[in-house]
Amino acid sequence: MEASELYSEKEIQDAVVVVQDYFDKHFKSCQLLTIGYGGDDEKLFDDWAENYGAEEAIVLTSSFKVAAEGAEPTLEPNSIHRDWKWILVRNVGGKWEHRGHGY
Repeated sequence: MEASELYSEKEIQDAVVVVQDYFDKHFKSCQLLTIGYGGDDEKLFDDWAENYGAEEAIVLTSSFKVAAEGAEPTLEPNSIHRDWKWILVRNVGGKWEHRGHGY
């Protein structure tokens, strides 16, 4: 996982936990392979925060495998998705909230 000048290791780990919980609930028949912080991109983060009416944003990246029977939402069977983005936002001092994901 890349180091950050914007967020502490704990803040990043808190965001990872939010994504893992969301993934477990909504990506049935999928296996999370990797998840991590892709690096500081302050302009991108500011844009996402503004877009969602929050003070801060973070983007994580992951890879995951889809089972042989496929998965919803319409994920191809036996496929691996790499560089899948997760967008989370919060107000300063608040908890991270999942707001979007995809390529």
